[in-house]
Amino acid sequence: MPTNLPTVPNAFIGRESDLDELLRLLMAVRVVTLCGTGGIGKTRLCLSVAHEAVEVFSDGVWLVELADLDSGALLAERVASVLGVQVAPEGDPSQAVAAAVGGGKQLLVLDNCEHLIEHCAELCTYLLGACPDLRVLATSREPLRVAGETVWRVPPLSLLPVGGGGSDAVRLFVDRSVAGGGLTWTAQDDAAVSALCAELEGIPLAIELAAAMTRVLSVEQIRSRLSDRFKLLTSGSRSAPARQRTLLATVEWSYRMLSAPAQLLLQRLTVFRGGWTLEFAELTCPCPGLAADEVLVTMAELVDKSLVLADGEAGGEARYRMLDTVRDYARQRLQESGEEEELRLRHLECIGLVARRLGDLIATCDRRHWPEITRRALIVDAMQPNLYAALGHARRTGLVERGMRICTDLQWVIVAGGRFDEAARHIDALLEKSATAAPDLVAHTLAVRSLVCFFGGDVAGVERNGAAAIRLGRVSGNPVSEAFAMIMMCAVGAEGDGLSLGRAAELAQKAGDRYVHSLVIYVRALQAQAGGQIREAVRLYEQMIECHRDANDWGMALAVIGLAQIAAGRGDLEAAARHYQYAQELLDPLDHRGERIRCLTGLGRVAAELGDFDTARRRLAESLALSSGLGQRAVAVELVDAFADLALRQGEHARAVRLMAAASALRERMGGALLLGMSGAKIQELLAPARRTLGETLVAQLWAEGRTLPWHQALDYAVRGEPQRPPSLAAPPAVTPYGTLTEREREIAGLIARGLSNRKLAEELVISPATVARHVSNILAKLGFTSRTQVATWAIEHGMNG
Repeated sequence: MPTNLPTVPNAFIGRESDLDELLRLLMAVRVVTLCGTGGIGKTRLCLSVAHEAVEVFSDGVWLVELADLDSGALLAERVASVLGVQVAPEGDPSQAVAAAVGGGKQLLVLDNCEHLIEHCAELCTYLLGACPDLRVLATSREPLRVAGETVWRVPPLSLLPVGGGGSDAVRLFVDRSVAGGGLTWTAQDDAAVSALCAELEGIPLAIELAAAMTRVLSVEQIRSRLSDRFKLLTSGSRSAPARQRTLLATVEWSYRMLSAPAQLLLQRLTVFRGGWTLEFAELTCPCPGLAADEVLVTMAELVDKSLVLADGEAGGEARYRMLDTVRDYARQRLQESGEEEELRLRHLECIGLVARRLGDLIATCDRRHWPEITRRALIVDAMQPNLYAALGHARRTGLVERGMRICTDLQWVIVAGGRFDEAARHIDALLEKSATAAPDLVAHTLAVRSLVCFFGGDVAGVERNGAAAIRLGRVSGNPVSEAFAMIMMCAVGAEGDGLSLGRAAELAQKAGDRYVHSLVIYVRALQAQAGGQIREAVRLYEQMIECHRDANDWGMALAVIGLAQIAAGRGDLEAAARHYQYAQELLDPLDHRGERIRCLTGLGRVAAELGDFDTARRRLAESLALSSGLGQRAVAVELVDAFADLALRQGEHARAVRLMAAASALRERMGGALLLGMSGAKIQELLAPARRTLGETLVAQLWAEGRTLPWHQALDYAVRGEPQRPPSLAAPPAVTPYGTLTEREREIAGLIARGLSNRKLAEELVISPATVARHVSNILAKLGFTSRTQVATWAIEHGMNG
């Protein structure tokens, strides 16, 4: 068959399944453009498809390489030359090519079109119109945008294992390193190479360059030097184009192809952590040379040219990210521009504005605003890394008041989101630098900190921060702060001058804050419930529901959960389950993890009462994984109690005693029992059957054993019924779905069970957050799960959370 395709110098690895699909696509459409960022493997995939297509296109498959062509005016002449078409001195080369191709069944392969994109589009349009059986296969960093074009986005190489072997990325690394006289492959290298390929994000060029370095460095040495990947990965093939011999060269090529506004925007987008939305970009990135109303079209240019990736949605808005390789390069350009500090200030202002808008909407307590509140809260939750990056910048640069305002504006979002440990860390860091901040703002921030302590189960923290907030609130005349803190102090039974819920209610009324007033009612209901005044507790919860009926929000869900607990206590299990389910419906729009834990716990207890032990264990395990993952230690201790009760119901007396003892000891270490924690009398009541069955001596021994269990062992024992053991790496593959996970995925599943966020996972494993997100997505798909909570529960059950 007539063709000028070059002989491929080495094996084509990965994307094998794409070859057949692309061939079928070429039969169905006239133009296929392989798009992707530099080094992603567009040309190699294109050539492999073209070689497969030789048998299909009987009149010829022709490769036209354009990387070295500087002028679009010479494009048609280059094509004519490749096809061997003679062009008259004054003739039109486009017409000459069209006449030569005619009705022939041919495939024209245009490689590297991006720098001649308009000329390529014009020529393709003309030739396709003149030659009915002609097909075009192109590679470019952006689409041609011609009629009939199908764009195929070329992704990084897969990091998932294939069959019994390694992933496509690992296979490529091993093949190139062995061929280059570098790595002598052993099975023990699998984990290190897999980690390296993940850190290189599956980019073929980066992997091949790293493989070349194994001539002089071990895999671990390469990994340790990846912080400056552009200096390290510089040993490409001498036969490759200059722009593909180093990672830096290929990214620079992409960067130079951008318009000036797109270069500015790409630099400025590096200020975001964990992705961004268009709104965030429009608030942060405008500058001289890039107006706010130009951000959208410029972002589209970056997406088209594969330097920015659309990465799902957040609150109904598209979410974007960039590969770490591109980010590293663009950030260097930003640092060279001298604008980084100004941009970080703009980023802080953006987060502050987003927080203020959401806080103002929530303060209206208006049900009509609920859809917008939901949308904005989901975006804030998805942009958590940006929130904490902004708070860190505020602290480091002395803009403490701005950071505090963000925290106070988002107080309800922070509490409802349930991520208490991370929020507490950042609020504490701001408070440490607050000596010169306005007293009323410091008081409000202390009150928010006490609120976080309360819902996080830190009794000592409630008292410490609450007392400080009350003192400052009184001095500065901030009734909201004083009321907030006073409510939390009363909730944990603290004592102090003028400390009462009545006083807190007066302050809330004075401030006109419906949420604070509702919180007074909530704590009164909790106290009545704990004191056995059930009718009064029901009345107060119903009053709270009326307060929030216009908003239909988190406060209403709190009250419904209270009614569910009371119904369960009365033995009305049907009503309890109904209340818990309704509360979940109220919480779902905003994904309120904190209260969802309570619903799952309640549903687990109800199932245990009904004798449905499998459902009970599943609900409780899901709740325990979610609470420990969010740092809600007090709730986790309550769940250990729940598992103790379940063990008793199943006749596992020894396990029940150990769990009750573990919960008791853990609660003491946290600073005392919470309001609705298990009382001493209740513990003695539950221990009675164990004493009758096992005897006083053995129960005392088991109690002592339980009290010595460390935190993670206690949680593991609650779910699995045996002390945790690290998974055996030498064990044979288990039955699906366990055996379908790679070692890396099992490692990540275990870390999810320990409560690590994607960012913390990335730090722990020294890989990018984007790579972590892909691993988590793969784990969910393989196990058939829809949430990290299910993964955590599953991991705990399989002993992976060591």
